[in-house]
Amino acid sequence: MRRFYLVLVLALSAGAAAAESWDEIYKARLNTSAAYLESKLDLKSAEVAYNYYSKPYIPAVSIATSTGASYTDEFLGIGSDGFITGSLIPSVTLENLFGADLSLKVPLEASTSGEISLGNPSLSLTRKLFVETGADRMEAEANVMTARAAIKSSENTVRTALATDILNAIYYQRLLEANKENLEVLEKVRKATIDTTLLRELDRRLFEAQKSILTASSALDNLDDDVKKNADALYEDVLRLQAQWIAAIEEKEPKSTLTIQALELSLAAAEKRKAFSILPYLPNPSITASVNYDTDKNKLGWGLSFKLSYDALNKGQNSLDALKREAYPTIYQIKLDDARDELTDGVRIIKDTLKSLELDRKIKELDIADAEEDMQIAERLYNGGYASEEDLVIARIDLSIERIDAQKIDYDILIQKLNLAHYYDMEQ
Repeated sequence: MRRFYLVLVLALSAGAAAAESWDEIYKARLNTSAAYLESKLDLKSAEVAYNYYSKPYIPAVSIATSTGASYTDEFLGIGSDGFITGSLIPSVTLENLFGADLSLKVPLEASTSGEISLGNPSLSLTRKLFVETGADRMEAEANVMTARAAIKSSENTVRTALATDILNAIYYQRLLEANKENLEVLEKVRKATIDTTLLRELDRRLFEAQKSILTASSALDNLDDDVKKNADALYEDVLRLQAQWIAAIEEKEPKSTLTIQALELSLAAAEKRKAFSILPYLPNPSITASVNYDTDKNKLGWGLSFKLSYDALNKGQNSLDALKREAYPTIYQIKLDDARDELTDGVRIIKDTLKSLELDRKIKELDIADAEEDMQIAERLYNGGYASEEDLVIARIDLSIERIDAQKIDYDILIQKLNLAHYYDMEQ
């Protein structure tokens, strides 16, 4: 007997250990969501790009080596005299340091005698003349917000889908159990009934129970095993977490979302670029200030140079860039207006749905009260010999169905509140 209890305890413990909690299933579903995983990568990319503008004092460091010799038999190779000749020019460049590139070059020269000497080191600072740092930073920040909004949207989608699955599992399990019990009772009463009118009513009830069983079984089959095998415990998690999820909707109306804020920044950046729509048709010179040291003369020198290039014929790219600068403010304004309308309409539609569901719940409360009263009357009449068993069975079935329908309304209200909370959660 003790072995039996030990095996039973171990089996129950193993089952409890195998059952996953809300957090475990939620994280697992996130990690199998392509939209979520992709949005995380998009956020990382956007943050890296934004760091170029938000942290201009932290440059990218590039290390390179070039040669100062031409490609001949003396190109860093062994010449006719047997010695390596030519020069190597190692360089370290701090890219995008406050919008400029700072480069240090220290040549290493190899002579025909085999000696290696230090060449003339130089330090240069290069910057383009026409830069749009303000617009670029706004657009980079907008991309970060857009990526964050995508992550939140993915999280909300997974959370709502999981909560819906859990509530559906509970509802359809209870619907299935209730209708199986009702079907069993109805079949017994049907066999003992001879009244033609009651037979038709009982047959109708039998068909309704069979249909409900089929519907519930099909719905349960479509649910994932991670929910079905632990629905009751997960339902407790939902009840525990629902207050946290919907706490935000008790506050003020949402005025903005991350998506709206991102579009506002993109619009501001586009308007800045539109103000300089002529830039695609202008050359953008680079200015380089350099300092060098002559090791032979022990003399410090400096220089200032300009580099000017212009693509005169580039298959219409300049005109396309100019057209984009003119068009994008209008495009972003339309997108911004649509996003604001979507926020307002989305909140209004959900709230209207909640009002309708609240009315459904009040109506269902009245239906339950009527069903309870009908069952009490049927019980008294049956106990007094004035009603048949069929009448009592039908009254009890009607009450059980009304109560299950009321639970479904409560679940629908919770899901709608969760959908509404998403608009608040997306606020920055």
